[in-house]
Amino acid sequence: MPPPVKTVSLTHNVLAGLLLGAAMVAGLAATGCTRKEEEKMPTQQSLYSAETVQPGGKTVVVLGRGGEHPLTVKICPDAGANMFSMVYDGRELLHGPENMAEFEGGAPGTPVLYPAPNRVAGGKFSFEGRSFDWGTNDKDRFLHALVRDVPWRYKVGPAGEHGVSVECWLDFAPGTELYEKFPFEHRLSLIYSLDEQGVKVRYRVRNLGERTLPYGFALHPYFNFLGSRESAILCVPAQARMEAVDLMPTGRLEPLEGTAYDITVPTPVPELVLDDVYWGMRPGQPAWIEYREAGIRVELAASAEFTHMVVYIQPRNNFFCVENQTCSTDAHNLYARGLVKESHLLLAGAGETSEGWIHYRISSLP
Repeated sequence: MPPPVKTVSLTHNVLAGLLLGAAMVAGLAATGCTRKEEEKMPTQQSLYSAETVQPGGKTVVVLGRGGEHPLTVKICPDAGANMFSMVYDGRELLHGPENMAEFEGGAPGTPVLYPAPNRVAGGKFSFEGRSFDWGTNDKDRFLHALVRDVPWRYKVGPAGEHGVSVECWLDFAPGTELYEKFPFEHRLSLIYSLDEQGVKVRYRVRNLGERTLPYGFALHPYFNFLGSRESAILCVPAQARMEAVDLMPTGRLEPLEGTAYDITVPTPVPELVLDDVYWGMRPGQPAWIEYREAGIRVELAASAEFTHMVVYIQPRNNFFCVENQTCSTDAHNLYARGLVKESHLLLAGAGETSEGWIHYRISSLP
């Protein structure tokens, strides 16, 4: 039997909404979040393209895929290398900026969070005897790190038979403001690639200095609702939730089964009120979103580096966020307390290159 849609008591939706959510996930053939292994992602003949435009005076790279199910994404190097639009079969999946002239990349779209995704307690942390102080920009915390609202350099690759891409990069070099805040000489690169399955985003951290570089990386997509809110179904096959006090993880991992935080089974998004960090994501078991009315599925596949997922859902918003992260919120401070597994802070040694990827695999539902 297919797994039922789990209902939770975080909001007071009427019974009709719950029944609709249950009906929309009827027929899912996998256990929990996972597809049957024999199911394959569809392939298609596609025509790829790339162009650069200047809406509102901002540089925007437009990557396109034609064919039976066209896909177009827009990336703004001038505004934090933010991928702010993702249109599949004529439907906009991302909640993007209303005014490009005023868009700085911090939100919405898909902000890039690096080198400390989400919140840093007091804006301060230490590593290998060195102290860092970024100040505060969210009450008594520093939120969403250093690169989401700065201009990036970029280079558009040629369109090929199997895809098209653009590379964006930032240098943390002596004499720059970025280096003053995070004094490790290195380059952060992002490669956005359109392919037959969707959009793949590969990050690369190249350590050019002589010290070990401690970092975390995340993408923070703001997903639209397509059709009724009840038609959006979410599944995140994590192993635990991180206990938090005032949105800051304590380091304790809590079991999910039987709790209001359990989204390891398909759950209607409107039934959730969350701003939480999930731990224990694994390759081959991606989180996914299904828009049952629009007939669209988005898988958030990722490499083994992405062990954490932040889920942000609030009933007042016309968007929701499902964020692949390589580490926990406040990872540097948790790591300093000896919580290596829980924080999953990544380390790039002197002269080393560290990398990983997120693949937004978009398909039409049967």
